[in-house]
Amino acid sequence: MICVLVVDDDAGLRDMAARLLKVAGYSAVAAASGTQALAVARARTDIDAALIDITLPDMSGFDLARQLRRLAPAVRVAFMSGFTGDDFRRPVDAPVVTKPFTLEELTRGLEQALARPPSDGS
Repeated sequence: MICVLVVDDDAGLRDMAARLLKVAGYSAVAAASGTQALAVARARTDIDAALIDITLPDMSGFDLARQLRRLAPAVRVAFMSGFTGDDFRRPVDAPVVTKPFTLEELTRGLEQALARPPSDGS
């Protein structure tokens, strides 16, 4: 079973994403910050992908992706963001799931990340 690390500081959204991923047949583990996500990645070797909010309280999602990839080079990355259109101008070389999302949008973003070669996503 594919294990996904869900990183978002919004507890409701983080828990919903983890539940939706489980419904879709994935295993999910959640973290509320970049620091917590890195601790989880150090403790677990079964993480295949990370779904990372771009705006975290302690570091950017882009910085987290780079650090996560140093720890676990095979982990695939997809981002989540509430910013849309002109609000989000940084080019990103990884799937971005726009919040709020449906189950289909969430799994599509994750599947796109899993189909790509490992990269820091930024």
